[in-house]
Amino acid sequence: MGTFNRSPAASGDTPRNQHRRISLVAAGSSQFAGQALGILIAILVSHLIARRMGAGPDADAFLLGRRLVTSLTEALSQVVVVVFIPLIAARAAAGDSLLRILGHSGGAALALGTVLAIAFALAAPAIVGSLAPDFDPATAALAAQVVVILSLSLPATVAAIAFSAYCNVRGRFGAPAAIRQLPRAATAFALLFGGGILALQASAAYTITFFAVAALTLILALGLGASPATGTASGPGSTAIGRRGSAAILLTFGALACIWLETAFAAGQGAGGVAMLDFSQRLGALCGNTLAMALGLVAFADLSWRAASGEAADLGRRFRHATVAGGALLLPVQLGVFINAGPVVDVVIAHGEAGTDAAARITELVRWMALAPFGALVTRMMLVRLLAQDDLPIVRLVGGAMALDFLSRLGLFAVLTPMFGLVGVPVALAVAPAVPVVFLAVVLRGSGVFAGGGAFRAARPVLAASALGCGGILAGAAAGPGLAQLLRPLIEEPGKLESLCQLAASGGLGIVALGAGIKVFGVKLRPR
Repeated sequence: MGTFNRSPAASGDTPRNQHRRISLVAAGSSQFAGQALGILIAILVSHLIARRMGAGPDADAFLLGRRLVTSLTEALSQVVVVVFIPLIAARAAAGDSLLRILGHSGGAALALGTVLAIAFALAAPAIVGSLAPDFDPATAALAAQVVVILSLSLPATVAAIAFSAYCNVRGRFGAPAAIRQLPRAATAFALLFGGGILALQASAAYTITFFAVAALTLILALGLGASPATGTASGPGSTAIGRRGSAAILLTFGALACIWLETAFAAGQGAGGVAMLDFSQRLGALCGNTLAMALGLVAFADLSWRAASGEAADLGRRFRHATVAGGALLLPVQLGVFINAGPVVDVVIAHGEAGTDAAARITELVRWMALAPFGALVTRMMLVRLLAQDDLPIVRLVGGAMALDFLSRLGLFAVLTPMFGLVGVPVALAVAPAVPVVFLAVVLRGSGVFAGGGAFRAARPVLAASALGCGGILAGAAAGPGLAQLLRPLIEEPGKLESLCQLAASGGLGIVALGAGIKVFGVKLRPR
């Protein structure tokens, strides 16, 4: 498998060999593993919201407020990653002191987060009113309060992302990602044991915990020490930094606009629309999107390091390999979600305040939502490739891609939601990424930006392992109902036995088959 460099080796080697070589699949798996606990906690949070709030006005208020702030957080993470990872990579390769790097990146991020927190908190009522004009006054007021409380977490959130960027450049992916899951755990704790206005208690728990996340991530970064110079680093100049900053701002506003757009269309579908959309995204796309983000982050850190170390000629090949390998890893995950959507919703959502009608609608949404991460992966990888190279007109390219992405979503939402209701939202999310992908491919044809041979040949082991894993998932899903019939006479209260058996058989057999494929086909999951 392809590798990238991080830690020093014997002197006298080329810069490429002066660092420990790590499989892209290994680093991506490490980043994803660090977030895997967060995925499980997010599913638990959805279960607790469904059990204690249902899919009604209270859930709409909490989830709308949370979506607004978390969408801003995700967009800000793109800014920090796009601006700071190349800068940190260049400074680390040049041998700058650890405190100087962290002081520059963390201080700037903290200031950015503070300004945005104040602005977002002040604008909360207006934002909620513009996106959800059909909310009744009590629901709108509760949503605005959630936004204000969660906005207070932004300074700590952005600082933690900046500290994580240094860890990523140094080859540490799993630990920073795992630490960032603590606020989700705090939210689950508040929902599980809280009383009164659960939405406000859960929001406060999330905000308070993120300050602990920032402190822990800083300690982790300081523990890594300084990176020795490669002797060949070429840091980005002020013009390149400015272009990256402008591109990051475009990414931020593009991401915010798209997420708020889908939220507004969901809110327009009546009471419970926002809650059902949020549940379906967490169950249908969260795992796949998290994997896509993990692979994109690893690829960006790798490409930025190579560009800073004078290895720009290898960027196209690395992009292709990362995209193909990422798609192979994503396929069994999303196939499992698509095939097992009914049992997943039955086990996680169909409890307490959430009725059977809502569960049936969410199941349909989950199946369509399972298709969305594939387009998101390809788009993310193409943008990563552009942003890692200084001599491209990245502002125009990113601006054009974001504009087309927004317009395609707007058009699809406007056409599909009147026809199919809330289902039109995930269908549009699955189709819309094709527009910016085609745009970038056409505009950059002949430039060699995405050129590079051997990607499929290098990814054959992970492709074969992925195919074997998919076979296991399908076989397990087919065997699940039969297993439930065998066990039913042995259990006094079978309850959701059939759903649990299908999930256990499909997931278990899929994991075994994927693991066997990794072993048999020699997929590299360890440093070499």
